[in-house]
Amino acid sequence: MQTLPNILDLPTSWGKVTLGQFMRLTELPEQSDVYNFLSVFVDLSPLEVMNLPWLFVNEQVLPVLDFAASTVPDFESFKLPATLTLPGVLHGHELPVLTSLDIISFGQATDLGAVLQDAAMPMMQKRLRTLAIVFYPAYVGGDYDSDAIEDFAEKVCSQATLEEALPITDFFLSSTTSSAVATPPSSSAFPLVEMKKPPASKPSWLNGMRWLWSTRWPLATKPAGPTSSASAGAK
Repeated sequence: MQTLPNILDLPTSWGKVTLGQFMRLTELPEQSDVYNFLSVFVDLSPLEVMNLPWLFVNEQVLPVLDFAASTVPDFESFKLPATLTLPGVLHGHELPVLTSLDIISFGQATDLGAVLQDAAMPMMQKRLRTLAIVFYPAYVGGDYDSDAIEDFAEKVCSQATLEEALPITDFFLSSTTSSAVATPPSSSAFPLVEMKKPPASKPSWLNGMRWLWSTRWPLATKPAGPTSSASAGAK
């Protein structure tokens, strides 16, 4: 028998969606159906989602995720937190957010500069790498290690929520562009996520019709403010 997803793990608002989940949503094909959409949140393949019990999906999953089909994220409401919450932290689940990049190591500064100068790296991936670079020493309670950043970003930092990850990375990316770290001429502008308006009517889940996921997140370029509270949005 297939194991049912834990509904307590489902996000109840855009702020609770993880960075990894949001990245997967933006990567969905234009004509993805409800199975692809739900697979992002329940951590199952579309085929596994298709074979979940009907009543479980209809009564316990879809009502929780209704926000993702009927609302547009209000990224401006996400304020810079004092801590970042990550899973499996050795020294407490809440890591303090630095108020300045002056105390980071030479390796961290070098890697942050490399991230900013990588024109081919999508902005959401830059955010993920920035979290990993800045928070790795505090997470492991030890020294910075460039070789560990990719794995740390994908396995741990991708689980940070949007309400924390976006304003934190806004702050650090803005701070980095104004610091001595070498950056490209265009680095003062950060692609922001623009949300199309949700469909006028909700998807036809109840009659079994395929749902064309029409709400997209195209990337645009817009200058970021000096702090997250002044930022116009998210990437």
